Amino acid sequence: MKDGLETLNTQAESTVTGYRIMVRHFVGRLGSVKLVELKVRDVDFALGKLAKRLSTRSVRLARMILIQAIRNAMVNDLVVRNAADLAAVVLGPPFESRGKTNGGQN
Repeated sequence: MKDGLETLNTQAESTVTGYRIMVRHFVGRLGSVKLVELKVRDVDFALGKLAKRLSTRSVRLARMILIQAIRNAMVNDLVVRNAADLAAVVLGPPFESRGKTNGGQN
């Protein structure tokens, strides 16, 4: 997955940095499973672990990065199916508002 980040066509270095951080989170949850051996249950397990600590948006981003990495591998004939595409989207912890209440009035 890390190699795929080098091919991103983005002008914002901060975006690539954010993706690298997310890849570290995700790879740590997947362990040493190779893309060719990756199963949907592996992705579901890793996303479930991430969802305990990260927002739904971050979990979806992690899944999107993995989907793109596997698509890249498919183009290069390294894998034949995309386990991340078939995995369920897992929700992160509920959002707790830290803003004002009562429509912004005190």
